[in-house]
Amino acid sequence: GCGETPYIKLASQLFGDRMVVANATGCSSIYGGNLPTTPWRKNDEGRGPAWSNSLFEDNAEFGLGFHLAIDKHTHNARETHSNLKEKVGVELSEALLESEQKTEPEIFEQRERVEELKAVLSKMKGDEVQRLNKLADYLVKKSVWMIGGDGWAYDIG
Repeated sequence: GCGETPYIKLASQLFGDRMVVANATGCSSIYGGNLPTTPWRKNDEGRGPAWSNSLFEDNAEFGLGFHLAIDKHTHNARETHSNLKEKVGVELSEALLESEQKTEPEIFEQRERVEELKAVLSKMKGDEVQRLNKLADYLVKKSVWMIGGDGWAYDIG
């Protein structure tokens, strides 16, 4: 059915700007993708979930692609950051690379460190600096969700 909007709203409030959604076509894409009203919520900074819809019954693969891409970007950000550790500052670098990000306060602190990193990088030059600046947000843990209804789950027919 189409009664999932309260759950979607709650998930977006809990995971917010770290939430990446792969959505299967069906009720969830209708109530999730129609503007101006959607169940998705943004925070006070205007950040909210990244949402995309797959037209086909491949949402598991679609979502896995999100997950693999985010993992690769995170790996590249960490690797590039490790190469610039001395230039950026050892204390900030270690805090960024060692943050567990298991609780909301830890995630908030990591986001603040990423903003601090971007400020440091803005005063530097070089290809690796530019690369890290583009990838810096991947140092904040993401939450990938695959959402779909009974059609996607092959419960119909």
